[in-house]
Amino acid sequence: MDARHYKDVITKYLYDTYYPYKTAAADPFLRYFLKHFKGIECIFMYGSMLNPEVSTPTSFPDFYIIVDKYSAFYKSYVHSLLNKIVPPNSYFLKINENGTTKPSKYCVIDKYGLMCATQHDKLKDLFIAGRLAKRIGILYVKDEKFLSFFLNRIYSAMRFNTLFALSDMVGERFSLDDFILRLLGLSYRAEVRTETDDKIVNLYNSEKAFYRKVYGIFLEQEIAGGNVEKNGDVYKTVRPCYPRNYIDTFIKRSRRRAVYRWPKSIYTFSDYVGYLELKIERTTGEKLNLTEWDRRLPLIFGWRYLFRLLKQKAIR
Repeated sequence: MDARHYKDVITKYLYDTYYPYKTAAADPFLRYFLKHFKGIECIFMYGSMLNPEVSTPTSFPDFYIIVDKYSAFYKSYVHSLLNKIVPPNSYFLKINENGTTKPSKYCVIDKYGLMCATQHDKLKDLFIAGRLAKRIGILYVKDEKFLSFFLNRIYSAMRFNTLFALSDMVGERFSLDDFILRLLGLSYRAEVRTETDDKIVNLYNSEKAFYRKVYGIFLEQEIAGGNVEKNGDVYKTVRPCYPRNYIDTFIKRSRRRAVYRWPKSIYTFSDYVGYLELKIERTTGEKLNLTEWDRRLPLIFGWRYLFRLLKQKAIR
């Protein structure tokens, strides 16, 4: 079977699995987005709220909004420019429904930025491609044409992660589970994050049937293409698509770009410092005890906390 067959099988499975995704937790935010924003092509949900097995009482929904053009979505030229330089922009939103305040986080990227962030020869980091390699739920699409485009972008992101993970495992013999855990861990290696050691395992276990199905097909595609050998339930990469120096350089560049997003997020994200403080305490148990000046000028006074957390390996 040729590559086109595998792509058709995978995109059909993604269509059946991802769309339409419905959850009461997303409904008020979906209504808010569609009422207050223009130029929306697609909205999808990701993160812990997708599955109750990994969500906690303090979890809140995470969304991506894909727009046609930044000029139609933003009233601010500065926000549009920042999103073009290092996409996506991140925002914190609180809405009030029936007397209850509900928080959420959402990211914004345009159609062109999405294409570049998932196209193998244009990728600069794993921020978006790594996200799309994991399970998501599509809440809204403008039309079937865009849905087809988006599913193709997801396929491209998943295949890049597949080829990258296989190239990273050259010389190893591995099971399907080993491969998926390595692949899911790529985006964590490519970012500076505050996550516990069991985050990847919990993520995999919460959606094991999905990951085994979709990445099992991707491995079949690479076996057919001669990049992978299989003996029983054991796989081996025989023809890596990316050399070791490319893998190391790409991971380092991804981590640098993750740091570049911090000043931007402080500007776009309401109370970004408070959000990070809460997330660090929730995931690591480390209480920062920020001063008023730390909160006012985090880019000047916040570095000592970063170095302390890096030393303690609370941030990786």
